[in-house]
Parts: sequence; structure tokens; C-alpha cells
Amino acid sequence: KQWYQRRVRGITVVEPDPSYARSATALSWASIREQFSLPENIALSQHSIRFLRDINNILGSPENPVDVNFKDGSYLFLATSETAPILAENIAVQKAAGVHVNTYTGDELREKYPYMTTEDIVLASDVSQNEGWFDPWLLLSAFRDKVKELGVDIVRGRVVGFGGDRSLQVDQIPDGRSTLYHYGQFVNATGIHAAFTNELLNRVLPIDQQFTLPVTPQKRQTFTIACRDGPKNVPLLLCPLGTVIRSEGPNYIVQHSDGSFETDEQKLKDFGDVDDSVFTEQIWENLAYRMPVFEATKILSGWVGYYEYNTFDQNALVGNHPTVPHHYNINGFSGHGIQQAPTVGRCLAEIMCGEDPVVDISNFSLQRVVDNRPYKERNIL
Repeated sequence: KQWYQRRVRGITVVEPDPSYARSATALSWASIREQFSLPENIALSQHSIRFLRDINNILGSPENPVDVNFKDGSYLFLATSETAPILAENIAVQKAAGVHVNTYTGDELREKYPYMTTEDIVLASDVSQNEGWFDPWLLLSAFRDKVKELGVDIVRGRVVGFGGDRSLQVDQIPDGRSTLYHYGQFVNATGIHAAFTNELLNRVLPIDQQFTLPVTPQKRQTFTIACRDGPKNVPLLLCPLGTVIRSEGPNYIVQHSDGSFETDEQKLKDFGDVDDSVFTEQIWENLAYRMPVFEATKILSGWVGYYEYNTFDQNALVGNHPTVPHHYNINGFSGHGIQQAPTVGRCLAEIMCGEDPVVDISNFSLQRVVDNRPYKERNIL
């Protein structure tokens, strides 16, 4: 609690939309899990889950209590004979990290979830605690309000250029007025725009100091569906062919996520358009196979969100810029940024202050890209 309540001076956040209405986080499922394949990702989420459970004590006050509507729930991973060895390896890592993970054969899974087809399932896993989902906008708003209280200046605008003298140009929103800022340290935390921000820096660097940041936006479409006879309290279920579903009130939210990433630049620009064919052609058949009751279902609504996808190894890129010591990055979380934000943000701040981070994230260094040393997270949705 004491760490998150330090007063600060001289920190400016440049944010184009402080309401976060269309931010990637506000459009996400805002779920948190311990079921990762790497110890660092497990540890980050373990710290973050404690943060979320104690968030009112950390970020709230008697005058402004904080509640992010956290709901306990579990991810449920399913594996066929082809993918079971990988899931088994991940489970071993999770157990070594103290995760309360449960495993099931196909028959055992059918006993727990009688509405589910399990003949092709060899291994499945969920957890007994420390996973769930929350309201992402409430969490972002709580962070924003707390940092303003602690002395952070939030400027509505966009970074549009760097100077060679530790300066940056910001175009103010909405009037477009250009302002020059000088800085001691800079953090690129610009999400799906991270590669563009990095390119702005490259423009003022010698060729031998330039760095290509392997982060690209990735469109994710979510559909809210109704099923009159559907089961209650469906966990966050990850089907082998890429369908992801969980209960949301009396209905369900569902998307397709097979681990691939889009490279068509025109498609990546269509963030505002929901394409119902994604449901009818990529999701519905797989969903109805896994849970036959969903053969009769109806799309109620949909929305488009996006990941800041690390094409190198689908894992976070956090720490010093490889060639510019006073520049830092915190990018490329590939869909699990908001669940790790409370902890990984703290880790980067501690590194910048010369302190040991609460979680050792040295394997997330950007230098691994330069050295071509992927550190791959295999449990990406």
C-alpha cells in the first residue's frame, strides 16, 4: 500500500483520451489468471490479484471508495492428444509457482460439466482460486484519479515527435496546439501505437542506434450471445480450435483466438466494424460442438477491441530501450496487459529508480529482441 501512495513530482502523462472510452483496456474482457507458461507471468498476476482484492485500501479513500466489481472465476483450458503435452508442461510450471491448479481427464471433465462434449479431451485444467474478471474502466479510472491526487500531471494530447535534446513535441487535444516538453526519462506506454512512437524516436537517432519494436495492433471481435437453455456460470473456456467463451450475466461473451496474427494493414484499420461472419464461420460450429446447447443461439451485440501484439514472442517488452538509456518501454503484452498492469508498472518504476523490482522481469528485456532470444509465452489467447 505504501509504495502505491508515494507522492511524486515532475511526472507528466500524455494521454489522447483521459476518459478511456475507446481504449484497448476498456474494450477488453478484463480477466486475470495464473495459468501461464512462464514463472514471471504467473508471479505478475499473483501480485496483481492481491492488488485487486485490496484495491480500495490501496487506491481508495473514505471520500472516494474504489470497487472494480471483481468476480471470482476460473479459466478452463482444454487439450486434445496433440496439445496435452504442452498443457502438462505448463501445469508443472504453475504448480511449482504455487498455483492451486486442478487437472481433469475427459471423463472427469464431463462429470463436472455435463453439458460439454469431452470425447476428444485428454487433459484439462482450471484453478481453485485467484482468477476472475473485473470492470476495466473502473480500474483505469481509479488509477487516473489516484495518480492525479499524488501529483501527476495528465496532458490531453499525442506525442508527434522527438528532438535530439531530450525534448518531445505534443499536439494538444482538441485544439491541435503544439507544445514542446523537455524530459529526463521517457516511457513508451502507448499500447497499439507503441511501434509508431518508437519510430518517431528512430527518426532522430543514428542508424546504429535505431531499434525496431515488434508490436502491432491486432483486432479482436467479441460477440454477446443469448442461449435460452444455456448453462449457468460457464467458466472462461478455451476450446482447442480457438473459441473462447464465458458467462456474462444471463448471457455469454465469445470470441475467436487461435494464436495467429493479422498482417493485412487495411483489416487492421477496421477497428470500428463488427463482422458477424466471424461468429458464423469461425465460432459457431466449434462452440456448438463443444456445448451442443449452443446450436440454438442468437447474437445480441458485438464490439471490436484490440491487442498490442508482440510478434516476436508474444510476451511483454519491459525495461530500457536497447540504445537510449533514458528511454524505457512497457509494451507488447499480447492481451494480458491490464491484469499485470498493477505489478509490472510498479516493476518498471522501481527499475527507473534504481531499486530491485518486486518481480524479477529481466527476461522481459528488449535486449532479447536485439539478440534474437525469444522468451515465448505459450498460453496466449
